[in-house]
Amino acid sequence: MPACIFCDIINRKADAHILYEDDLVCCFLDKFPINPGHVLVVPKRHAAEFTEVDPESLQAVILAAQKVAKAIQSTFGPDGITVMQNNGAFKDVEHYHMHIVPRYRGDGFGWTEPEIDVASIDIDSVKKKIRGAMGQ
Repeated sequence: MPACIFCDIINRKADAHILYEDDLVCCFLDKFPINPGHVLVVPKRHAAEFTEVDPESLQAVILAAQKVAKAIQSTFGPDGITVMQNNGAFKDVEHYHMHIVPRYRGDGFGWTEPEIDVASIDIDSVKKKIRGAMGQ
């Protein structure tokens, strides 16, 4: 496996501002924050993608994310909190992680939704394909 900065942080081979950790997760400040207080919640067991994270670690990630979000809310009093994660070509580190970002009206962060002609999508076909892949 190639070097992983998050594994290095977890194993104390790289510096980070760790806020919380337990046996399954490590939470630290993002080195390139969207806003002050932007935290990454990372499972200690290496998995590159969301779909590869073991159930126990995934549960620990979401519970730690909730704990971090409450702390961010009480500390900074943001207008809201964005909880997000990216996969595949859209992630910047090859180790699954969740972002907890304090948000403020007018902070300039967001995403742009493409213009999609919903009428041109065969929703029933999409539903059948996904349910089939889920074994439903």
